[in-house]
Amino acid sequence: MQNLPPFDELKYMAEQAPEELEALRLSMSEEIINNASDEMQPRLRAQMSHINQVIARGKNPNHTNILLMSELQNQLKRFAQALNDPDSLTEQQAEIKPFIRPEPPQDALSDQADLRR
Repeated sequence: MQNLPPFDELKYMAEQAPEELEALRLSMSEEIINNASDEMQPRLRAQMSHINQVIARGKNPNHTNILLMSELQNQLKRFAQALNDPDSLTEQQAEIKPFIRPEPPQDALSDQADLRR
């Protein structure tokens, strides 16, 4: 397993070679996912995809950090909710309504009939 480079090297990469830092992030993430159990790999890949989408929304490094911190806080709140009040996660019920295609107005039907003639 790869070791994380020293902080000064990471700082240099962030300032001078951000593409190398991104490649390191992706390769280390992939390595961690590959070393996880087969059951966890799909969940970790989904989480990684979500993180990549959050990063893509960032306008600059500071904005990206704020977005990631906000995402982490949301997940921690949900985790706390799952521990403290697990029933609240399944309390909401959706009302499923059948799709009914609306009938076209009678004027539209007569217009179509006129076009066919």
